[in-house]
Amino acid sequence: MASSYLSIWGPVVEQIHHYLRQQYPKEGCGILAGHDQEITHFFPIPNLDDSPHSFSFEPQAYLETIRQLRELQLEWIGVVHSHPTTEPYPSARDIANWHYPEKSYWICSLKQGHCRLSAYYIRHQQVIPVMYQIIVNR
Repeated sequence: MASSYLSIWGPVVEQIHHYLRQQYPKEGCGILAGHDQEITHFFPIPNLDDSPHSFSFEPQAYLETIRQLRELQLEWIGVVHSHPTTEPYPSARDIANWHYPEKSYWICSLKQGHCRLSAYYIRHQQVIPVMYQIIVNR
């Protein structure tokens, strides 16, 4: 069952921001992993779409990441991607293309040069905000 509250390590947030800024102006994306609803790892995956408005994982990098998760005995907790010029809220395309209701869905808005990170679950076309805590001492 998906949790209504998650935590994420501070260094992971920094890695996410750094990677997504490097991908600007296109959307960047990756997988978030850890244990017991605590995100401890970020695995960047190239955006096959090469677009500022959509993302899809490059298949070989996605498969390699899944292999790494198993090898490291990590749980796949969520996905993160950027919105280069819009708010950190799922677009109609995001909602329509999301097929993992048990996974959290994170969006980092890069609008106006700031990184604003929001988390959600998307179930039956419904967007459910998720509260999260950044754990700074990790």
